Amino acid sequence: MILARTLAKSTMCVAVLAVGCVNETYAPDEQESKNWPNFPIADTDGGADSGGGGGLDPDAEIVGVETLDVKIPVSLHAQGLEIPAKLVRPVWSKPVGARPAMMVLHGSGGLLKDGKSNNGPCSDQMESQFSTWSQRLAELGYTVLLPSSYSARGFCDKHTQADKMPATFDANTEQILGRIYDLDAASRYLCDLPEVDCDRMGLLGFSQGGTMTMIGLHWQVEHALQYFRDNKAGTVDIEVPDIKPGRPEFKVGIAYYPGCGFDGTVPLSTSNNAPVENKYLATAPLFILHGSDDPLIEHCSTEFGAGSRQIQAGQVASAMQVEDLYDITVYPDAGHSFDSAGAKADGGTAEGNVAAKEEALKVALEQIHLHLDN
Repeated sequence: MILARTLAKSTMCVAVLAVGCVNETYAPDEQESKNWPNFPIADTDGGADSGGGGGLDPDAEIVGVETLDVKIPVSLHAQGLEIPAKLVRPVWSKPVGARPAMMVLHGSGGLLKDGKSNNGPCSDQMESQFSTWSQRLAELGYTVLLPSSYSARGFCDKHTQADKMPATFDANTEQILGRIYDLDAASRYLCDLPEVDCDRMGLLGFSQGGTMTMIGLHWQVEHALQYFRDNKAGTVDIEVPDIKPGRPEFKVGIAYYPGCGFDGTVPLSTSNNAPVENKYLATAPLFILHGSDDPLIEHCSTEFGAGSRQIQAGQVASAMQVEDLYDITVYPDAGHSFDSAGAKADGGTAEGNVAAKEEALKVALEQIHLHLDN
């Protein structure tokens, strides 16, 4: 029985403390090296066609990658919103059954490039960061889903198209709440794909997407929404419905430079008097990859800030007598968006940002491989 189900018996309500966030800046990706670790998809007993995690046929090979435009249907979304997404998946030389999958979550720069005409706020092309990551993961054998939370609401980039944001999504707290429902719907969609092993799905997110990765693993998501609706719903112009039971669970989360304050959706108190149910705990291994010169690190790391989430995770794990799955690596002289912007990241030094990008890639791919392919 995984941690989420073990802890479900003790869930209660979640109080709310609001915190701020900083803007993301993005620059075009530098030329990407293809020399990332070539992790094979590990074989297990059962054969390629057994599904549900069966082994990979040794004669099966990846012969290409396809990218599809898909829609996550209204029926899966608690707020009744259709979410456009990119589905990037390997093309195999023969049937291989259900395989591991990844969901990739964009930051405040959005998933898609800005539109260049009046046909819509966004083009149909992903930002280079996400086209690179989805191609990389698909070439390693993973089916990749990338939901586009912003284009679902009529804009593309939080910074360049703020005037197009709807009133129900123009506050930081509204964005986090809305994306919780997007993540819930997207996880159900991904889990239902015939080529996906629902027991081997991972999360990868960047900045605001990194925040959503953390929340996607939080043991108290449902009760956080309940408490917010009961006590803070009047502070936002967005509905805060329940999430239906049966939410798919992820096996690993990789969060690049997230904001760990969560913009008011989960409290930050580390007081011993604060109810344990109101504190953060990851239900699967969580790997946070951050820069020492990024102000968003404040509530992520005790070494570089208050480290509220890191402290909370230790407190809850101790109280519940479970393993603390919170892990953070901080790269020296690295700023925000080092993965996408490299040397031109927001803060840090050129050398520190490039080094962080290279080292973080190794960590991310290794942890995805270890937790999804075995």
